[in-house]
Amino acid sequence: MTISLNRTKAILQKHKLRPQKARGQNFLIDDNILQKTIAAAGITACDGVIEIGPGLGALTARLLSQAKRVLAYEIDERFIDVLKQELPQQERLLLLHEDFLKADLDFAKDYFQDCAKVYVISNIPYYITTPIISKLLKSSFRFEKILLMMQKEVGLRLVARPGTKDYNAFSVFVQTKSLVRLVFDVSAHCFIPKPEVDSVLVEIIPKNEEPKENEAQFFTFVQNIFANRRKTLLNNLLRTYPSTRNQLEELFRELHININIRSENLDLKQIHDLFQKMNIS
Repeated sequence: MTISLNRTKAILQKHKLRPQKARGQNFLIDDNILQKTIAAAGITACDGVIEIGPGLGALTARLLSQAKRVLAYEIDERFIDVLKQELPQQERLLLLHEDFLKADLDFAKDYFQDCAKVYVISNIPYYITTPIISKLLKSSFRFEKILLMMQKEVGLRLVARPGTKDYNAFSVFVQTKSLVRLVFDVSAHCFIPKPEVDSVLVEIIPKNEEPKENEAQFFTFVQNIFANRRKTLLNNLLRTYPSTRNQLEELFRELHININIRSENLDLKQIHDLFQKMNIS
């Protein structure tokens, strides 16, 4: 299936559909971007793929041509019939009318049990980017690669380095759980309806480590120290944790952390070391 503006408009008109802005429905109309996405995925005929929000099925069709099987989650009932009519190779596609954020991924494990590797490849609705990534990285499912097209501003936060304006608690979460990089930019002109912002394809390689015993407490700690960017790290800690200023200043000296530093200037190792030393449970 080669995609284009005219083909996408024709499918929408044929099925009397209008994209819903509230659900972040923007359809890719640039076939070159689709080809580059598939190339970046590197999937084989032995692999399985999860797609979140297949929409009109442009990406789904390409995934079916490459993968052993595809599991697609579509929350909008209107697109279920469209996908069934427009897509070939139905026997290798399992289409679920379901909210991915509420989905039980243990079902997906069973579905892909005969696949060598499992990928997540999607053009995701921008308004639920963060909860989708959180669900994927917190899951016990060992994904080979997660490839997501998202709002560029969000993608920049995922790869942000300490000391930059984009570096925040979610940057720390994603970089702790995975290796992440920006693959290529995607102009707003590549979609219909045209979104207000540009997009980017992001590659996330989960580290697939066993969750640490205090992992939940660690990420709560990260949220707390980034809670007020205008305050110093010391003041954020004093506001949240039962320590005296003298105790924290001594700990900062031990870890070679500047007393006046702000949280966004800490690297991952410093954050992990500080959490361990504070003995938070």
